[in-house]
Amino acid sequence: MKVGVLVTGDTAVRAAHSLSAHPGIEEVVVIGPARSRSFRVAPDANECDVLVGTGPSAPATARDLGVRLVWDGDEPASGVAVWGATPIGLTLALAAREPDPRTVAVAHPDLDDGSDHQVRFPDPIGRLKAADTTYGKKRVALAHSPNQFAACLAVGAERRVTIVDDGAFLSGVALAAGVPLVRDEPIPVWESALTYLQNASAMGVVMAEDR
Repeated sequence: MKVGVLVTGDTAVRAAHSLSAHPGIEEVVVIGPARSRSFRVAPDANECDVLVGTGPSAPATARDLGVRLVWDGDEPASGVAVWGATPIGLTLALAAREPDPRTVAVAHPDLDDGSDHQVRFPDPIGRLKAADTTYGKKRVALAHSPNQFAACLAVGAERRVTIVDDGAFLSGVALAAGVPLVRDEPIPVWESALTYLQNASAMGVVMAEDR
């Protein structure tokens, strides 16, 4: 599979680096006009099987290029093959593996402060005020991390599953891990939760579990 990267910010660039060493990825190219010291720059996406990109303009760009997109948006859009490829989507994938998820929460330095209730995240993040919201019609609590780290937390009836990592790295992997999910029908990452989590693990994300 050849992957084209839309130059839409740091997360897309980080995703490119995670993808470049992933099995099944033949090549990662940057879609120009752009400059890159790490990847070949292609003038168009004609040779690409899929694109990765972030932000509200990425789906329209992918449609113009004629190649489907793996995206960080929270809802389906024309031209998008996989969406929700973010730390929030990664958390919802964790929750999808639990029969009765009681707490589903994310802390990330890019998120806003919450005020609805407190959530105890693993160290070095700790207890934070979180805001209850929905993402892709799924309930999740979001909190602003006070440092560079991000955390994904899913607490079920029998176990607690967490991910803690550098926030920027985690965002890049969450986007990259969506690429192998591309199929004929568009899906959010949590609808193929096990494969998505396995992809993220192969790209360096470590998941911890306690019962």
